[in-house]
Amino acid sequence: MDNSLASAAHQIAEQVWPLFKRLPKTIYHILVVNDHYDDQFNFFFEIYRPHFRTHSYPLYSMSNQQLDQLETLLRLLREQEGLQINIDFRGFNNQRWPSSQRRIASRPYQTPPFNQDPITKDSAVSPSMSAPVRLPKYRDDEAAKVANAFFKNEYIDYGMGKWHGFRIAELNEVENEFSALPIELPKNQQSLLAIRSLLKLGIDQNQPVHLQLYFGGRCHGVSGVILGTTRQTVFIKPKHQHQLALPLKLIRHGELLTNNHPNHDQPL
Repeated sequence: MDNSLASAAHQIAEQVWPLFKRLPKTIYHILVVNDHYDDQFNFFFEIYRPHFRTHSYPLYSMSNQQLDQLETLLRLLREQEGLQINIDFRGFNNQRWPSSQRRIASRPYQTPPFNQDPITKDSAVSPSMSAPVRLPKYRDDEAAKVANAFFKNEYIDYGMGKWHGFRIAELNEVENEFSALPIELPKNQQSLLAIRSLLKLGIDQNQPVHLQLYFGGRCHGVSGVILGTTRQTVFIKPKHQHQLALPLKLIRHGELLTNNHPNHDQPL
């Protein structure tokens, strides 16, 4: 057994235990995301409660080139004593587990229903909602002491990790949009300077281009007119399709199109 995987499982469990408080009407689960941009599997611990915002805590990351090791790590994690938590998956498309060849299925949890009807003066309190909470009132000096004690003893700043949930949502949208592009055979990898020069030439001459993207382990092609660029993004308008914003680092090859080119695709 790989000692590093056993250590990783123990590390994840140690982070989960303090958060796994088994509160009533609360959903706990571990989310494993296949991050194609950074070529790694990211682990998160998510907590959902009605009337509260969902909390997502980053746990661990490992290379996504080692699917068999991910399977072993999940098995070791499930063997942690008393750690009975659902594990969900995102971004694995049609990949399969190496040992069983079963498809890695995404089974996102369903948000439990709860009544959000306003409570009027003459109406009874809804059975699915707790009674209104009366918050204590503090003087300004007392409120300052309570706030200082909270930030000193209880608050944890997760830095950029707290924004990772938004980034994963954006990645899922990009993945769904790019998955509809046709798959092509890989072409020669061009330098970033060559790709930037091609994009500038396409804009100056108002000539359509064909770009090949490497995403999710496959090459996808898209043709159209370049509307503009930034340091990290290319904006292209294909025919019969809305404008696309392509991350520049995903482009591996590009070429200008002529009227006789098989990929010629003038925009509307």
